[in-house]
Amino acid sequence: MTAKRFTIPAFTFCLVCLIGANAAAIPDYMSQFAEDPLSRIELRNKCSVCHTSPAGGGPRNDFGRAFASAGRRITPELRKQFPALFRSPNEPPPQLPKVNFIEGSSTEAVLELDGKRYLINTKDHTVSILAADPAPAEVSARSSGSGLQKTEQADVYESVDVRLINLPTAMPVEKGSLWVDFTHRFPFNEVTDRAGLFGLDGFAAPSFGFTYGVTDHLHVGAYRSPTVIGRTIQLFAGVQMLNERKGHPVSLQGRIAIEGRDNFQRNFTTSFELSLARSVTRRAQVYVVPTVSLGDRPLVAPNRNFEGRTAAALGLGLAVNVRPSVALMAEANMRLNERGRYTDGRPEFGRGIHRPVVGFGIQKASVTRKHAFTLTFSNGHGTTFAQRSQTRGLFFADDSFSGMTIGFNLTRRLF
Repeated sequence: MTAKRFTIPAFTFCLVCLIGANAAAIPDYMSQFAEDPLSRIELRNKCSVCHTSPAGGGPRNDFGRAFASAGRRITPELRKQFPALFRSPNEPPPQLPKVNFIEGSSTEAVLELDGKRYLINTKDHTVSILAADPAPAEVSARSSGSGLQKTEQADVYESVDVRLINLPTAMPVEKGSLWVDFTHRFPFNEVTDRAGLFGLDGFAAPSFGFTYGVTDHLHVGAYRSPTVIGRTIQLFAGVQMLNERKGHPVSLQGRIAIEGRDNFQRNFTTSFELSLARSVTRRAQVYVVPTVSLGDRPLVAPNRNFEGRTAAALGLGLAVNVRPSVALMAEANMRLNERGRYTDGRPEFGRGIHRPVVGFGIQKASVTRKHAFTLTFSNGHGTTFAQRSQTRGLFFADDSFSGMTIGFNLTRRLF
């Protein structure tokens, strides 16, 4: 009983080892052929080199039997006997396709094959035929597996965040993608206090939101700011009207947002904006963002009702890549109408808005370009559509260049 009990497992173990050894040997023989410098490249992963069946296994063909007879070694005699599998030592090696990696992009490369140039985009899963001239040009691309024709521009700046510092970037939001947006500002302290590091030691105003691509042309999102700037909840939707990567001269988004203070209970503001972006080669991009806010209000206590006004603002921005994954950024956002600046002299308006909201930043993107961190300096406190053109002057603080405080943005594409 005991002998039988151990004999069957032992036999099974030996059988598995023999089968495993035989199975492991087959890839070894294939790799031996693939590593031979004279083997033909197009055959190096073909099981039919040694077997009659293209799937491998079963009876061997003439080369398989000769290979076994030669002690499973590739010899000069084998190479001469099977010229269809090996090239002659005097035959020039096949030319590998030339690949150029595009500076400033981690998702694109240009492949040159048979006199043609192809732009391969691993992010969009597209292969595009480029013009013969290597200068930037429009290209026609066929989306892999979709059969849909589209036009892409090769020389376009690739943004990695939905916002510059506070202004939007008009970055296309792909269908099914979810972007998380986290901003942190420290606007309530004296920036002249060197020990406080531009206000970093003081009260923070962290805001959090997300953006989701419903389609390639429509996205929606939500965003929430803390109690110190009104407990604002913002809901928004945007439409991608133009896209530089599709051959348009600019990227253009139209967006609408509704934000309510005290967790969407009072002081509602409706904002309309256009976000226009234009690349200056693939290293830089400029931005123009006009915004109109209906029912705009200054910074007041979250639970206090306040009269709304109409405010118009114009934002200008610039991003420049100094390294493939590092960009320098600057922006200015100015209230255009007098009533929107709150310079009436009322105490609840502080000093009012006398200067544009100015911001500077340095951004570091991840290798996958799905994550970015931006260190910012700004004289504004708000990051919603309506609040981002309001300066620190609304709460009696310095809103000049010397009143710029530190902050940061974090963005992450979850899927």
